[in-house]
Order: sequence, then structure tokens, then C-alpha cells
Amino acid sequence: MLDWERLKEIANADGEFRLQARFWNATLKIANGPDATRIALRDGEITAVEPWFGGIGSDLAISAPPAQWDALLAPVPKPFYQDLHAATVHHGFTAAGNRTHYCAYYPAVRRLIELMRELNNADETSPQTNERAVAGRNR
Repeated sequence: MLDWERLKEIANADGEFRLQARFWNATLKIANGPDATRIALRDGEITAVEPWFGGIGSDLAISAPPAQWDALLAPVPKPFYQDLHAATVHHGFTAAGNRTHYCAYYPAVRRLIELMRELNNADETSPQTNERAVAGRNR
């Protein structure tokens, strides 16, 4: 789905994500159909990204079929794919786990998805796109 290590770099360099995720200590599971990724956060910094093989609980799990992820991460998402909450209400996304994490850190989750969208649609030949993705928009 994505270059997860690159997402880790981009998110940790993004001022908006770091501000919204400050104080967040959690394990986030992102499931794209049968494939899942574990994202560990410590004080708002992504400290680890690795394949998720199950058997371990997460504080928050976001999952959907691959076609739904494709729609959410499209360069210009269709209605109700612009935001995770709308996608959980109107499409095949689920957000499960600790509701305190979901509510308190929803702005961080939303920004992480925006960064995922940018990374998913980055034009490898455009240095401007890659530079913006690395620097973050609020640095």
C-alpha cells in the first residue's frame, strides 16, 4: 500500500502531525484488507512501523478493504472519502479500539491520513512534491 518507513519520516518531520499527536502513546493498526501494519507512537513520535501479524492488541485499529483505501487515498477523494469519520459512516471503514485515543487524537489520525494520501500520490519525478512531503507544511 505505502512505503511505511517513508511515512514515518514524513510524519515525524510534519509540524502539524507532531502538534496534534503530542503526548500520544499508542499502538495503531492500519489494516488494508488482509495486510496490516503496526505503528508505534511514543510522545507523538512514530517510533516503529512494521508488519502486523496479529496476536497483539492495539489501542486503535483502522481497517477497510483495499478498494476503500484506494478511494480514501485518491488525489481528490470522492464525497465521504475526504475524512476517516465520514468513510466509517458511509463506506467500508472501521475504527475500533480505545475511543479515548480515537477522540483525543483524531486530528493526528486525520493528519496522518492526509500524509498517507500525499505519499500515495507523490510524483517521483517532482522534487517539489517530495520536498513538501518531507518538510511538512507547518515546519
